[in-house]
Amino acid sequence: MPGGKPLVSNRLTDYLNDTDDQPVDIIEDEFDALIERENLRINRFVWVRELDLALLILTNRRVISLTLSSYSVLATAPDSALMDYTISDSGIHWPALDADLSLRGLLMSEVVKGFAPA
Repeated sequence: MPGGKPLVSNRLTDYLNDTDDQPVDIIEDEFDALIERENLRINRFVWVRELDLALLILTNRRVISLTLSSYSVLATAPDSALMDYTISDSGIHWPALDADLSLRGLLMSEVVKGFAPA
């Protein structure tokens, strides 16, 4: 539920509240490495509601396509809200919709699409 308090296990809560300042290891995977190595970012967002289509153009000129209907918050949003977005290093954000798409997640979706039967 948007804006609701997320459910978190006691174990995770204890870990997050631990204050002994031990260093945290950040584990990068191939998606993180690709984004960093190629300095990938979303450059532009374009959509055509009549085609149920959204295109995200990356800085390396590759295009990620998705259907608006895959994301109910985008599919039901008024055009004015879809036009009001900001792009950051990590993805794209629609403030009026309180919605985000991460570049990492989009790249992962592209890989999964590559394995889907035609």
